[in-house]
Amino acid sequence: MPSLQVVETVKSAPDRDPVRPTLIFDFDGTLADTLASIIHIINNHAEELHIQPLSERDVDKLRGLSSREILRKYDISRLRLPSLMLRSQKELHERIHEVDLFPGIHDLVLALKAAGFRLGILTSNSGANVRKLLRARDLDVFDFIHSETRLFGKKRALRRLLRRQGLRRDEVIYVGDETRDIEACRSVPIPVISVSWGFHRRDLLSALLPDYLVDSPDEILSIVMG
Repeated sequence: MPSLQVVETVKSAPDRDPVRPTLIFDFDGTLADTLASIIHIINNHAEELHIQPLSERDVDKLRGLSSREILRKYDISRLRLPSLMLRSQKELHERIHEVDLFPGIHDLVLALKAAGFRLGILTSNSGANVRKLLRARDLDVFDFIHSETRLFGKKRALRRLLRRQGLRRDEVIYVGDETRDIEACRSVPIPVISVSWGFHRRDLLSALLPDYLVDSPDEILSIVMG
């Protein structure tokens, strides 16, 4: 697996701390375990979507498919997708108290913040949902939250985010749980750390050769600390 060369750069002045990269996190499936709540919302609208309610076995199979393959499987057009996402985000807002962070994420984020990293979130969820959960879990420490409501187009979203935050590509590391995160980061390009505890299975992520593939939040800390 290729090594990551941008983890830490020392400033010219010897008495200053090392320059830390900005870490941009995906939200759903990376920081927050929203899958069960999202499946519950989908099953509540199964009849309207003309699908059978999803079982645990169905969800496990979906974890091996890309987002595009899932839409094709259930014949959901991209034209319908924005309204479906908006509805699910509104319903998730009412259920956000049921959502928790993945084990180890709280400690990871606080450790990164204490070490001087700038932290951000790029998500297709709503900013209101993200902020509500972070406040509820006592983790409202991120420097920025950027919400893009489109499921696809993360490459463009990343580029817009870099421009708005005044970040160079060599100053950033992205952390996500889906194949589309890897594809977007490769297109920009910026380094990506893929996490195996989110939506997409480890083997699916590994096949796309992310810069790093980790199984625990502690591994992220070890990577970025060099």
